[in-house]
Amino acid sequence: MTTARASLDDVDVVFLVHREPPELLTRHHAAVAAATGPAWRGRALLVENAPDPATSAAARAELRTRYPAADRRVLSSPRNLGFARAMDLAIDACRGRYVALVNSDGEPRPDMLRRLAEVLDAEPRALWAAPAVHGPGEDDDPPGPPRPADELGGTALLVRRAEFLAAGGFDPVYFFYNEDRDASRRLRAAGHLLLRVPDTRFTHGKGGRSAWGVFLREWHYARTVQVLVPQHAVRPVAETLPLLAGRPRTVVRHLRGGDLPGAAGIALAALELPRGLALATARRRRPWDGARLARWLDRSRLPVPAL
Repeated sequence: MTTARASLDDVDVVFLVHREPPELLTRHHAAVAAATGPAWRGRALLVENAPDPATSAAARAELRTRYPAADRRVLSSPRNLGFARAMDLAIDACRGRYVALVNSDGEPRPDMLRRLAEVLDAEPRALWAAPAVHGPGEDDDPPGPPRPADELGGTALLVRRAEFLAAGGFDPVYFFYNEDRDASRRLRAAGHLLLRVPDTRFTHGKGGRSAWGVFLREWHYARTVQVLVPQHAVRPVAETLPLLAGRPRTVVRHLRGGDLPGAAGIALAALELPRGLALATARRRRPWDGARLARWLDRSRLPVPAL
């Protein structure tokens, strides 16, 4: 049984932006502000990942308006760092006991942050907690009590900040996609508990992707899964061959469905196969961990001025 929390002041929230339209950010921040409440005094950290000027202006305005009592900060990068690098820098720049990571194209239920924090309060072995995620292509878990999970996606998460960094955080080798699956596997192998909390919800929209966006999504996913599978396989060759053998069928399926950008992205990722296999081999020989992350952060930190 969990104890109700008096506040969320020990929970920081990271807002990562790149090229989101202002109207999407308005919906997102309205929902997050309802989940934090007007008196929330945690850190609201805006991470600008080479954003469009309109996206940056809209995101900064949302932070100023929606979180009047929060410690509002900005971490701005002129180049796109990808998800894993940006999140490692952001979590390191936070100061709360917990840090919430929430995709900008989704909306938390008003009780989500409080419920996830209560679950982590009650289970010290758990390093991550995630809600049910509802939307196109999501699992749409039915309501129920918290339960252990093999993997948790990075769509909406609450993490123990210091412990997550000490365990290695996200591996920067994963630019975009599959960094959450890699971290899940590393954390469980180290004895940490991951919890799905399906009695609260995050609604994930995923709408409005351009043809270029579809191409990038499929390309990034295909190129990073080429690292993930051989890196974590018990039998790397035997477990990677079916993935590669199925690629032509996947490309054909996308083409038959009229998804030319997606098919092109998957096909192009095959050119990076030698690099992916080399990275997987390097990680198997020398796994990513907290000491390596600490050295990477020492080289990579960016200023986080107040907004």
